[in-house]
Amino acid sequence: MNKKEIKNAITKDVCAFVTKLGYMIDDDGFHGSLEFRKPESKTHDDTIEWNRSYQDAVCVNWASDQTKLDVQAINAYMFPRIEWWNAQYTPKRAAA
Repeated sequence: MNKKEIKNAITKDVCAFVTKLGYMIDDDGFHGSLEFRKPESKTHDDTIEWNRSYQDAVCVNWASDQTKLDVQAINAYMFPRIEWWNAQYTPKRAAA
């Protein structure tokens, strides 16, 4: 797999996981992050952001305790998955 395929696979993986947690996924298509929000969320403070470059979930410090726990759950689930996906990398050309 090349780096783009790996990044796409990681993104699909995290989207599948947060959907199981009950989050809706918002991607504006302009930058390298996704936003996850529960349908019953009344404020933007309870939004989780997934950065595609850093491959990390974050939320604001004043988010609800449940949102903070969900961020920890996402990161705990994804970090071993990211390592596994990154191990699938095959360079295009062998170094001489």
